[in-house]
Amino acid sequence: MSERTKISVAVITYNQENTIRQTLDSILMQQGNFDLELVIGEDCSTDSTRAICEEYTVHHIPYTIVLLPSQKNLGIMANFARVMKACTGDFISIIAGDDYYCDDHALEKQLTYMFSHPEVGVMAATGYLYYIRSNKKLSGLNPVFDSNQEKVKEYYFAPTHFEGVCLTPTGMMFRAELLHKYIDLTEILRRKLPVEDYPIQAILSQHTHFACLPDLLVVYRVYKESASYVSYNNPRFMEYYQGLMDTRRYLNELFPNDAISEEVLEERMFYKEFSYYVYNKKYPEAKQLIASVPTSIIGTNSVRMAKKYAQNRVLFMIYHIYKKIIIHISILKVV
Repeated sequence: MSERTKISVAVITYNQENTIRQTLDSILMQQGNFDLELVIGEDCSTDSTRAICEEYTVHHIPYTIVLLPSQKNLGIMANFARVMKACTGDFISIIAGDDYYCDDHALEKQLTYMFSHPEVGVMAATGYLYYIRSNKKLSGLNPVFDSNQEKVKEYYFAPTHFEGVCLTPTGMMFRAELLHKYIDLTEILRRKLPVEDYPIQAILSQHTHFACLPDLLVVYRVYKESASYVSYNNPRFMEYYQGLMDTRRYLNELFPNDAISEEVLEERMFYKEFSYYVYNKKYPEAKQLIASVPTSIIGTNSVRMAKKYAQNRVLFMIYHIYKKIIIHISILKVV
């Protein structure tokens, strides 16, 4: 391992005064035979997050810390893009301002594996899911697997997959050359895609192998205020899922041989929208949705199911109760 190898750790943060110190400390405590660059995108917080970040640039002089403040709130995607462009390392690791490394040799372990497995371009990190509401910390953030391309590629490009990420990106490490070569952040921004990890992981799964060590390296906080938490009662729910469908269409353009048909995407979007109305007891909106369903998906299972439960308000409310119970049980299982 060369002494000149540089790892850039990219942090995006907004209104995280209660967690950002732990995040930054966990990065600066990393040990190993590499140079460390810390790049922070502070997105015009309204609390003391920016002041804390500025404090680190003053009191940790031996370290290379690049703080990118903002005079206005840019949003996750724009903030992420500028941070990635500012990273100068041979490898780039990403971690949010509310997560942290729980192993002082996390970066070294990932880097060592990638040097011994040149086919691996992306190293996921497993660790702990920390459920803030219940104050529980459970291991098993990401599945453990050795050098593999098809495992991740098939997840994104299987006909049955429509949204979401295969691997939680907290602590994920990339070979910088792959990001620069294959990821068009300007285009992702232009299309106003809602999340960065979905298209990046999907695109890179077409070009490189992924791996994940068994070592517990990071802690990922789970709570309702998290930017990645978009539930059925969130007013941004439909906007968020429309963005995921747009991401899938973008991937269809890039990789037409692995494309999912437009009819399948329309059916999935219909199902999400109907489920949103069911969860929020919006019976008139559900009826209107069924009345305006695209001709191409009229005979699909999702539409037939929706028509059944929207026949009258009683059936609709029964389905509402059923869905609420199912979602509640699924939450209890992990929390």
